[in-house]
Formats: sequence, C-alpha cells, structure tokens
Amino acid sequence: MEVLNQAEIDRLINSLASGATSVEPQMGEKGVKVYDFRRPNKFNRDQLRAVHMLHDGFARHLTNLLSSMTRFMVSVEVANVEQIPYEEFVNSVFSPTTLAILEVSPFGGKALMEIRQSLVFALIDRMLGGQGLPLDETRECTDLEQVTVNRITRRIIGELNESWKIIQEDIRFHLFGEESNPFFVQIVPKNEMVLLVNMRVQVGKIEGQLNLCFPFHCIEPVIERFNPQEWFISRDSQQDPKGRQRLRRRIRDVRINLTAELCDTMLTLKDLSGIREGDVILSLIHI
Repeated sequence: MEVLNQAEIDRLINSLASGATSVEPQMGEKGVKVYDFRRPNKFNRDQLRAVHMLHDGFARHLTNLLSSMTRFMVSVEVANVEQIPYEEFVNSVFSPTTLAILEVSPFGGKALMEIRQSLVFALIDRMLGGQGLPLDETRECTDLEQVTVNRITRRIIGELNESWKIIQEDIRFHLFGEESNPFFVQIVPKNEMVLLVNMRVQVGKIEGQLNLCFPFHCIEPVIERFNPQEWFISRDSQQDPKGRQRLRRRIRDVRINLTAELCDTMLTLKDLSGIREGDVILSLIHI
C-alpha cells in the first residue's frame, strides 16, 4: 500500500472538489480459464511435445524409406500435433482417400492412418517409373494400383512400429483393413477426443499429407511414458547382462587397423643398412 504525504492529499481533495477526478472502486481481476466440456483435453502440453518428438524420428525414418522406394528425393516432416474430436477429423478428410485401419496391440482398439490421394498417386507413379506427377482428377485406386498401395502402407507401418518401440517394446500396429470413405469408418464415438499427428510429405514438387489418428483409449495405458527424459533411462535399464556380454563378444572380434608411432630420429643410409638385431637407435626426444 502506498502512503500519501500531506501535499498529495491536499491536491487529491482539490481535484475531487473541482470534479477533475472521479473515484471508482478497483476490482481485482481474476484469471478465468476457458474450458470446453465438449472438447475435454486428454493430453497435457508436455505429452503433446513428446508425441511431436517421437514422430520427428518417425519422419526421418520415413524420409529414408520413401526416398529408397521411389529413387527420388522425398521430404517428410511433422506439421502439427493436436487433440480434436473424432468427428472433426472425419470431416477434414477428403473422399476418396487412402485410409488404413490399424489394430493396436497389445492394448486393443483401432487407430487410423490417412494418406491423401495426391500423395498416393505421386508415389505410385515414381515407383512404376514415372516422374511422380499427380492425377488431374482425384479417384479411387484400381486393383492393380491397390497392390502397390498395400506395399507402401505396410512399409510405413513397419517404420511406425520401430519408432514406437521407445514407448514400449511390444507395441505393434497391424493393418486391419482399408477404406476410401472416412464416413464408413467409426472407430470411436464422434465426440471422443483423438490425437492427430499431421505430417507434410514432399515428393519433388508434389506436396501431400499423411495423418495419424490415435484414440485416447488406445494409448492410455502408456500415456505416462510420453516423457523424453525417461526414454533414455528406460532404454539403458532394459539392457540385460546377457545382452552386454553379447555386445562385448561382437566388439572383441572386430578387426581394426592400428598404427603406433614411438618417436622420430635421423639415420644415414649407411647406418640404416648396418642395423642388426640388438642394436640401439637413439631418438631425438629426451625422456
């Protein structure tokens, strides 16, 4: 509280008497946090940040995979990670699309992986010897094209499994089914919150999206493990003694080139030609 002196009090009284200043009670403003009961948050900021870091690694693996499959420069990066109602995700998906239904093991439940058709046809064109050009009109894949799409999808799921091993070793995503219309896929109620990972894929000049949709109940058993600080600790603790011995044996059998240089000295050709076993060579370094 600030204390006024007599001169300040007199000036305040004079200003009130002249009407130049009005006294209004000041109410302390309380911070109000808006909460939407229709969109309850299931993940905190640290967990969302951990999900982003996890799929950054997945994006790097996917970059190498798609580049080798298409023999072309492919760039993959995480564009956004957010939690939204499942209905909002379905409404954001264009039809037709390539929608893979993933079974989450061992927890049960279904997740989704959506690949936009513009990206799908660019990948197919590159894999079949084309330049990776998109189609003029969006359509569903033919039976022959679907064989190539299945191959791409299964390879991507394999990389996703490898990336999620850091959360839990036995987590697996299995291809359960495929669909082209998102409104025919109802893995959770429409108001259920899901975790959406939006990834941007660049194939030459063609840019497309790959979306991963994880319902909360599928990853709830391991939600507390989305902590990067514990990932490296748990990885070290999971190394059993047999694994360490196996690693030592493999390192022991590795052959390497070793060169040892003791010192430098100066010799004449006469001295060098007369060297015999047992001779002492003087170095220029004092020990």
